[in-house]
Amino acid sequence: MTTKKADTQAGNLEANAPEGLAISDKEQVEARGEGAKEAVKEAAKDAYRFLTDGGQPGEPVTNPYLGSDESQQYAYLLEYGVPEFEKLVTNKLDFKPTDVQVHGLLALERNGQNRTPYVKAMMKRLGLKPEELPGGGPAYTNDLTSITDL
Repeated sequence: MTTKKADTQAGNLEANAPEGLAISDKEQVEARGEGAKEAVKEAAKDAYRFLTDGGQPGEPVTNPYLGSDESQQYAYLLEYGVPEFEKLVTNKLDFKPTDVQVHGLLALERNGQNRTPYVKAMMKRLGLKPEELPGGGPAYTNDLTSITDL
């Protein structure tokens, strides 16, 4: 029969701790219990975030345009001329796109042709600032104004 030896790998905590910081065995057990409780709380928070698309009750919405990446079916709207597109975005036509659809179109435009009047019309509709623009477009837009009468 073998006998259990003291664990020497952990070291002597009392001898190695600075003066006044050594804790008793009872306090160590309590600390491990508190650590386990905190780990369970963190795991529960992570699971809840995953199940609620990242939103906790009382927190601001992280993405008010959730689902805007599904706007490919409305991409044809970007083929409208500038006056018609501005009417569309300002809800002056029969088809009135939602903010989520406009945000998706803005991302498509920014990643595509990135034309100034289209981007400005959608920014105005959504009330976005330049730093809040979606998509991977550059910091500039492509100006469509005519230089000459030709």
